[in-house]
Amino acid sequence: MGGVKYVSVYDGDGNLICETGFRLGVGDEYVDGDNALWRVERVVGDSTAIAAYVRQLDLTSAIEDFQATLAGSGAAAGGAPQVGIYHTHSDESYRPSDGTDSDPGGQGGIYRVGDALAEGLKDQGITVNHSLASHLPHDSGAYERSRRTAMSVLKGSAAIFDVHRDAAPPEAYLKRVGGQNITQIMMVIGAANPQADANFGFASALKAAADKVRPGLIRGILRTGGDFNQDLSSRALLLEVGAHTNRRNEAEAAVADLAAVVPSLLGGGAIGTHSTGAWRAIGIIAILVVGGGGLWLFVATGGNWSEAWRKLRSLGQEFASYLGRRRTGPRR
Repeated sequence: MGGVKYVSVYDGDGNLICETGFRLGVGDEYVDGDNALWRVERVVGDSTAIAAYVRQLDLTSAIEDFQATLAGSGAAAGGAPQVGIYHTHSDESYRPSDGTDSDPGGQGGIYRVGDALAEGLKDQGITVNHSLASHLPHDSGAYERSRRTAMSVLKGSAAIFDVHRDAAPPEAYLKRVGGQNITQIMMVIGAANPQADANFGFASALKAAADKVRPGLIRGILRTGGDFNQDLSSRALLLEVGAHTNRRNEAEAAVADLAAVVPSLLGGGAIGTHSTGAWRAIGIIAILVVGGGGLWLFVATGGNWSEAWRKLRSLGQEFASYLGRRRTGPRR
């Protein structure tokens, strides 16, 4: 996907569906922003592909389906989740902001976009493992070199994101969302990897969640050849955040928006915990019960405070045991 060449995908009537730097093949699939599924039927030269409409996807249950799978895997249990971030193509940059499409030193502007995603996730209470390892050169062996990095950031992570920028004209990704200009995000899945269906389920859930609160943020989901190291996890995604022709600050704004969506899927923040207000109410009730119960026990024991305290402690231990039994189920 290196360089600035890109492929334009059209339907049979010549309407533009998308533009991307990926080399597409017959059978590749693309879910557009409106959840229409397209399949590549023909590739013309190096710059054109013709796709046919397949069907309209219904993503209304995608979030629930994903979270059921997440709970079944045990990844949703316990505290705030961790997310891993890395960059297979560490040279990728944004020409208008960085002055180049590609940094030959492997310190491309894409790192700044990864930083923005990491900071946004941290603000949401999610732990982040962001690798700044370089995997130069930008060639067919880059994914083989980044595999060790992917395995490293995957340790302890509920999901991992390989953050890139695409190659396309600026208008292919530029979008006004929430009153500001951002670059849209395209999620990419390697069709050759055995986790492709699970990865697609994750991508579908993430798009459905984003469409609720940040409509227009997700440009689409591309399923194309390769594996992109996604065989390592059912929750591994490649993110294309804008193109080389977009401004980096617009890409940073996009991943900040994405970071606000991720906790709704993976958990974090207040998810899976009782709210402060709920615990305050329980505390007030407990004080009233204990206070009233203590007075009753004092009278019932003939005014003997030592005996009343012993009985009160016994009741407290039984109550704590009950709460423990109630909390053995999976957290959501």
